[in-house]
Amino acid sequence: MESNESTIPPAEEEAVLEDGPSESLLSLVAGEGDGFMLGAAAGDAAGGAWELGYSAIAEQMTVLSYQLIEHRHLDTSRVIRVLRELDGSEEGDPVYRAETPHFRAWLDRAAAGSPVPEEEPSLDGVARAVPLGVAFRRDPRAVISEATELARLFDRDAGSVAAGVVAAAAVAASCFGQSGRDLIIGVTEAVVPVINTLGNGLYGEQRLDTLEMELGRLPEAIGVGDGNEALEYVGGDAHDPIQVMLAGLVLAAPRTDRYHTPIEQAAKIGGSILGAAVGGIMGARVGIRAWPWAFANDTWFAEIGRRVTRGPDVVRDLPIPYAVEQHLISGSSPGFH
Repeated sequence: MESNESTIPPAEEEAVLEDGPSESLLSLVAGEGDGFMLGAAAGDAAGGAWELGYSAIAEQMTVLSYQLIEHRHLDTSRVIRVLRELDGSEEGDPVYRAETPHFRAWLDRAAAGSPVPEEEPSLDGVARAVPLGVAFRRDPRAVISEATELARLFDRDAGSVAAGVVAAAAVAASCFGQSGRDLIIGVTEAVVPVINTLGNGLYGEQRLDTLEMELGRLPEAIGVGDGNEALEYVGGDAHDPIQVMLAGLVLAAPRTDRYHTPIEQAAKIGGSILGAAVGGIMGARVGIRAWPWAFANDTWFAEIGRRVTRGPDVVRDLPIPYAVEQHLISGSSPGFH
């Protein structure tokens, strides 16, 4: 993805060449991003946050995707309401599974009347940013601005916000088949121009001082396929959201027929959160595919991906997310068909 609005390929016929050591690989657009939600759910499941399938990570992405389908924009007050609904705010039982501590704390503050953003570094936002990369893939400025606004709803840490922006940019680029150096350079060109303003008013703003240099080093790591090696290359700090997301970008960059392998490696170092983010990147690139491990509601996720990508902009004929998750937990859901 490029920072100039004219540089994202505008049509599905666009192809991208990836530089390799001895050959060029052709990466064709596959659905222009419609496999993102299926890939993200697969990545969440691979990370094992919830032992029986996908967790609160994919659940959040689902309700955000519903908002994007219906409104083509995320309104802060609406986002808070729909996220709280799955936590039982409408006098129902909570249906979130295996929430991260950061998200659980945010929900508790929201229930008390004030959804105060988290001050400590958190990786959570890299998964939430994935649907934005698809929904705004044709508008690079909107990818950055929408991802930043969403991240600031949950985080007051500059590195956490920046990691989410990197994730959204990577997904947007993947929608157009970008891989290898093209993917990393596209993300770099989208993120670097906003680094000076990305952390304004946030804690740890100085963390962004080295982000341009860190992005500039990534092309040399293309081909690193082991999660721990990728994390070590970018600095080795598993508690730094930027480093973990950059490691995920390294894993997701190469074009490969074994499209599930980067997700498995990402889950090794970043659990279900990074698994979902890398799954979203890979799914956006390869389209709607079968994944080698089973998880519930895969056809639902495929349809969500199609609608975020190209409509129709309605959700009334789709299952209600709360009902789906209640059914998955309890095995029954009155009124759900």
